Amino acid sequence: MFKTDDKVVQICLAISYTILAMYAFINFFNPAYIIDQYPSLESNDTTIFFLIWYGMMNFGAVAGIIYMGYKGLDRAYFAYAIPLSLLFVWWGYSGQASLEADEQRWAATILFAVNFLALVIARVKGMGAFNIDKADSAWGTDDKIVQVVLYLAIIGQVVFIIQYFVNPAGFIEQTPGLEMSNTAQRFADGLMYFAVAWTITLLYQFRCGYSMTMIVTGLVISVMFFAMMLNFQLSGAVEDGGNAQLTAVVIGNFVGSLILFFRLQSQH
Repeated sequence: MFKTDDKVVQICLAISYTILAMYAFINFFNPAYIIDQYPSLESNDTTIFFLIWYGMMNFGAVAGIIYMGYKGLDRAYFAYAIPLSLLFVWWGYSGQASLEADEQRWAATILFAVNFLALVIARVKGMGAFNIDKADSAWGTDDKIVQVVLYLAIIGQVVFIIQYFVNPAGFIEQTPGLEMSNTAQRFADGLMYFAVAWTITLLYQFRCGYSMTMIVTGLVISVMFFAMMLNFQLSGAVEDGGNAQLTAVVIGNFVGSLILFFRLQSQH
């Protein structure tokens, strides 16, 4: 498993897989359970929207671990997962520390920290030094279509981060049906953390070569988002035309992920 006989690496990634899968399934299929466990969470459509979003992101990370289980460890995955898990340790800690003692729930923060440590140990034990070897060409491929899609991906992530810092509440304000609150803003902060982690791994891949693990991770996420968008559209749940920018990003990510996967998977 993971093309290594190192039991520590296997156990650490099994721990990370378990934590990520647990939150993926709970957030996506039963967000009400999370809301019931945390008195600080408002029970409304905004909280459910963000919990489902986080669940889909976790499903992507789970897919990445499964792919590595068959194909071997991938530096680009750790370049994504380690910064992201560290950011969410801070996200969980700062959120709970700001609450009254009787409202604090530390289970998620502890599990985030365990996930971070498990990933760091697996990366160090399984792959050694944090070296950044330069590929022969940008993104490690001469396929111009693949290069364009990956350039667009990194531009999209950077634009999202800039938009966040210009107006942190912008995403909520531009999405009909979402209600502004401290909880909603904290979830929106988390979306920026995802964008930061994707930017880091895309920059890594720009120098070291594309990662099929991250392409699979992105494909799973984009397919789930596209399916969810279609479900909302067909069910009439979208209010006032929805968030046009979000719709364009979801469609673009879906098409781009399919292009990357089908143009590159035959080489692996």
